[in-house]
Amino acid sequence: MMRTIGALVMLVETVLLTQHLVFAQAFSSGSTGALGALNATTNQTITLPADGVLNYTTITVAAGVTVQFTANTLNTPVTMLATGDVTINGTIAVNGQAGAGGSSSGAVVLAGGTGGPGGYRGGNGGSRGATNNTGAAGQGPGGGNVAVTAFEVWGVPGYSAVVNLLPLFGGSGGGGAVGNGTYSGSSGGGGGGAIVIGSTTQITINSTGAITALGGDGGVGQQGCGTSYGGGGSGGGIRLVAPKITNLGNLQATGGSTACNPATVNAAGRIRIESHVTGTILNTNPTASIVTSPGPITAASRPALINLPTLAISTVAGASVPANPGGSYTTADVTLPGGTTNPVSVVTAETNTPVPGSPATTVWMKVLPQFAAPTTTSTTTLTGTFANSTATNSVTLPNGAISVLQGYSAMFLP
Repeated sequence: MMRTIGALVMLVETVLLTQHLVFAQAFSSGSTGALGALNATTNQTITLPADGVLNYTTITVAAGVTVQFTANTLNTPVTMLATGDVTINGTIAVNGQAGAGGSSSGAVVLAGGTGGPGGYRGGNGGSRGATNNTGAAGQGPGGGNVAVTAFEVWGVPGYSAVVNLLPLFGGSGGGGAVGNGTYSGSSGGGGGGAIVIGSTTQITINSTGAITALGGDGGVGQQGCGTSYGGGGSGGGIRLVAPKITNLGNLQATGGSTACNPATVNAAGRIRIESHVTGTILNTNPTASIVTSPGPITAASRPALINLPTLAISTVAGASVPANPGGSYTTADVTLPGGTTNPVSVVTAETNTPVPGSPATTVWMKVLPQFAAPTTTSTTTLTGTFANSTATNSVTLPNGAISVLQGYSAMFLP
């Protein structure tokens, strides 16, 4: 039977578990200033360029004003750079969207909430009807799983796999809930997005200001707490980099709630503050990591971000993967011919990755069917050099249905 693979998410998401870097004192955000001054006096939604980098001279957000973003096709994090001061009296938000509540009418399958820019979608709910009742797992390295046998259950919140926010990426989606013959299953909330704000001079969040990377709430159960409901998305990532940073407002990267079940609320993301001079830091949730030297942001910053590890899915059963996969269960990026037998080989291409590592680099491949529990395989066998290598995982794909493939890796760097 034909197999189709949709939304082959190529994760530039190698998790650096340790990293020891020494920087000079002269810091530059790397901003070109090409966009001039951002002076947000009314609510704004900024469309991200292809690389997600916004180059300003100064950034000012007035009290009561919210700045949000439209994700680009590669779903990169938000990078806001300034040659001068960043002053936030309002809100900069990269939040995930809530999942949809279960329903006996409307769409048969309820889509998961979208993640904030750089974050990941929540799992779809299970179909309404006699078949395909199982929901989908949340996307992302820590995507929430789904229950596959009972109706009175909930998805599991995703969690952020970010350790030091290099590379920067957002939160994972919550799992979708089971449906039945009468109700569509509730869907999972999207993961909070990811944002880095860099200033060559200083960043100040005043008492009315906030930066949020919140996970979306899981969809509410069809009949209240006695029925299934989606998992909340995890919080995303917030990274602030400047010679001086003060926060008198709020930095929030908490996870979305899972309705009626406080035990599964609030899978937190990460907050990281890097500065030579750290002023007052109030109200961070989770607690921010404080680093006493501004680190690299882009290739143009000083220090420069170089040799960042990357990972991309190259081929599935020998078929090439598009450079920009769609991220959808509705349109396949790769269709395998009838007669293709399981398991199939999925080849990933890595850059700047230890081969072998010490301990070994691990490359995971996660299969997320739309109407079944996810499966994960892994390998520590990489072929090539530190600069360019490949890894192969053997995976089993469901017959006659679109599945999402996600690849990611973890390593130690000296």
